[in-house]
Amino acid sequence: MEKGLLNPLDVMQECVQLALMGKGYTKTNPCVGAIVAKDNKIISRGWHMAYGEAHAEVNAIDSCPESVEGADIYVTLEPCSHFGKTPPCVEKIVASGIKRVFIGVVDPNPVNAGKGVEYLRQHGVEVFIGYMEELCASIIEDFSKFIYTGMPYFTVKLAQSVDGKIASRTGDSKWITSHSSRAYAHYLRAVSDAVLVGVSTVEQDDPELTVRLIKSDREPYKIVLDPNGRMSLERKLVQNSKDKLIYVTSDRNKNIDKYEKCGIDVLSVPCTENGLDLQYLSKKLIERKILNVMIEGGGKTVGSFFDAGLIDKADFIIAPIVIGGDRVSVCGNGVESVSLAHKLTDVQTRMFEGDMLYSGKVTDFTKPVLELTEKIRGCSSCGCSAHKG
Repeated sequence: MEKGLLNPLDVMQECVQLALMGKGYTKTNPCVGAIVAKDNKIISRGWHMAYGEAHAEVNAIDSCPESVEGADIYVTLEPCSHFGKTPPCVEKIVASGIKRVFIGVVDPNPVNAGKGVEYLRQHGVEVFIGYMEELCASIIEDFSKFIYTGMPYFTVKLAQSVDGKIASRTGDSKWITSHSSRAYAHYLRAVSDAVLVGVSTVEQDDPELTVRLIKSDREPYKIVLDPNGRMSLERKLVQNSKDKLIYVTSDRNKNIDKYEKCGIDVLSVPCTENGLDLQYLSKKLIERKILNVMIEGGGKTVGSFFDAGLIDKADFIIAPIVIGGDRVSVCGNGVESVSLAHKLTDVQTRMFEGDMLYSGKVTDFTKPVLELTEKIRGCSSCGCSAHKG
């Protein structure tokens, strides 16, 4: 590459960082970042800031201090070609006079997949596809799962001892992990739409489930699973976070009125032989525009989601202590044999003081997006034969 020329890979990596600034605000929309460049200089940046508001491309174009005529735009996800909460971004790009569009990955949403590329090409805009594809696909895995399955993206976050315990035999759990680990957990809350716990955790720990240890201007919803109506109305979640509380209980619970009368959002769910119907719950959460759900415990609740095959990612924060006892981090029925164990892929580790974060995927929703991107890149019918980055 000639000296002084922008490296598309570097620019796309910065686009990803911009996209992540919208994490936690976009609900069932994907997080997207965009950069406008002209004469080998970046002249503006933008990202999708909130659900229902302008998309990344529009924000980047509108914030330019000069004309974008003849400029390039880099965007992590294919620009939309359909009317949704906002007009199509491809029309904005064409009308602005931008001449080249560099795309990270193709949009998995069938209402757009490849159509944005086709529209741009038909209107004289050069399109280049496939820059930092794996990274761009990874930041929209939650959205991709929603598109492909209609379900939320579930992440389990556990703070446990090295022997897999989340509390002592008396129920004491404060604090197993370090302050740095807990601050990271609060960051995870801040970028999640909701935090989910079982009623036993609420009754034993009386948690707030708020974002306190980092600076944030948003709070996630707090979801409590309580099949039989055990939760006390004196708990902090009821007293302090009623407007963000979703109380999930069995449709056979005779105490529902007690919770509805105090202004709680009550979600009545049918039961299966294994407890609350988590598939049904998942669909109801999507109806509430809740896409990212972080499950924080306890062991029975975490195990039930693993048993239901709903967990997509696992973040285990492991403290270098041994507690003993039977308060294990993952209960449920478990698997019948080791060969059927839930396998983590793309595993990453990180240290927080003396604790180790062990993070990995249980499911992988980047692969179908990468395959679609490759297909559209080589699709002669829409003229998008790629210049690979």
